[in-house]
Amino acid sequence: MKNVAKPKEDEADCCGKPRRGRPLQMDPSERETAILMVTAQLLMTVPFDEVTMAVIACRAGMSKRTVYLHFKNREELMVRAIEDISRTVFRPLNTEDAQRPLRERLSLLLRVNEPPGSDASKLEVLRSIIAKAQTYPVLAQQLHANGRGAVVGFVRAEISRAVDSGEIALVPSDLEMAAETLLDMACENILTRLLHPGLTLLDAAKVERRREFAITVFLHGCSP
Repeated sequence: MKNVAKPKEDEADCCGKPRRGRPLQMDPSERETAILMVTAQLLMTVPFDEVTMAVIACRAGMSKRTVYLHFKNREELMVRAIEDISRTVFRPLNTEDAQRPLRERLSLLLRVNEPPGSDASKLEVLRSIIAKAQTYPVLAQQLHANGRGAVVGFVRAEISRAVDSGEIALVPSDLEMAAETLLDMACENILTRLLHPGLTLLDAAKVERRREFAITVFLHGCSP
C-alpha cells in the first residue's frame, strides 16, 4: 500500500485537514486587509494569548507562511490591528463638525465609539497588553499612542483653535496639560476597572453626564 503524502502547510487548514480546491486569489493589499480584520475581530472576542499567528491564519483562510509574508512577527501584526481599531474608536472632527462651537466640538471628540465585542473581552485584552509590556514594548506604546494619545492630540488641537479665536484663555505652554486634564475629568479611570473588574459599568446616561459636566467645568475655568 502506497504512503499518502501529507498536505503541505499551504494545503492544510487550521485543523490539519487538506483544503479542497484552489484557494481564492487575492492581491497583496486585499490579503493584508483580511489579516488585519481577522486580527481585530479576534482581539475583541478571545483572550489575548489565544490570538496567535496560527489562529489568525486559520480564520483568514491562509497559511501561517502567507501571514508572515505581510507581517514579520506577532507584535507587528498586533500593533497594526490596534491602530485600525483605535481609528474607529476615536475620530477627528469632520469638516462640518469643525465649525461647531467649542463645547460641541469637545463633546464629539470625547465620545467613545465602542468596537464590537464584550466589555469583559476588551478589558482583558488591555490587561494582557499591560502585563506583557516588557515583552511587547512597541505594542504597549502604540496602544497608548493610538488611544489616549490620539484623543489628547485631537482635543489639544481644538483647544488651541479656541485660544486663537478668543473662545477661551490659556497660555500656549498649558495646552497639552489642559487637554490631558479635560480627558481625565471626562472619562472614567480605566485603572479602577482593571483593579475591580466586577464593578458595574456606567450606563450611557452617566457617561454622557460626566462628559458634559467635565466640559462645563473646563470651559468655566478657561473663560476669557
